[in-house]
Amino acid sequence: MNDSQPLEYSTRTEAAYARLRDDILSGELKPGEKLRLERLRDSYGFGLSSIREALSKLSSEQLVGTTGQRGYWVEPISREEFDDITNMRLFIEPEAVERSIANATLDWEAQFVAAYHRLVGVEKSLDATRDTASAAWEQENRNFHHRLIINCGSDWMLRFVATLIEQSERYRRQAVRLNAIPQEILQAEHRAIYDAALARNGRLAAELLRVHISNSAKSLAAALF
Repeated sequence: MNDSQPLEYSTRTEAAYARLRDDILSGELKPGEKLRLERLRDSYGFGLSSIREALSKLSSEQLVGTTGQRGYWVEPISREEFDDITNMRLFIEPEAVERSIANATLDWEAQFVAAYHRLVGVEKSLDATRDTASAAWEQENRNFHHRLIINCGSDWMLRFVATLIEQSERYRRQAVRLNAIPQEILQAEHRAIYDAALARNGRLAAELLRVHISNSAKSLAAALF
């Protein structure tokens, strides 16, 4: 089958996008690395049309760069960008936590509790299988933070936080693989936030989140830069 068939093209493009994105986030494709279409075609087994569409989507997410005749490359990482992302998270996310807990419901609590227990399960396996568990940890970590703030009452606030967390994903995943943040520290900070949220103490949960984001950022920056 070829990429000219709409259904096949759509499916193969999404598959190519998912593979490339995961390899960029995990560091398999290095920051600043040139992305040659023929090499990607041979490595991933997708047609050039699918590869181009996937790279275009990744470019819109600022994970891939492209200009004129220079082709494509993995966007570099930098301490400046990482600090900017961290500062914006510290600015927006704690406010979202306070609002979400103020609006807490039993349904919110049930979903938040479930997210926390899934996260704990993954964190327990990090030290033994860090290379393979980093992607699973990232998914459950993002879900935990999302469930914490989902009741904030502002769709725009949720979008801003989701974008910031997504943009910092490749920093976190690469640092987790390097054992930048020990398992026991991750668990202790998440547990403290969890307890404060269930106690409906929004101010404390927000402050604990600030500490968690700041501590994690310092550890990640030390490992990466």
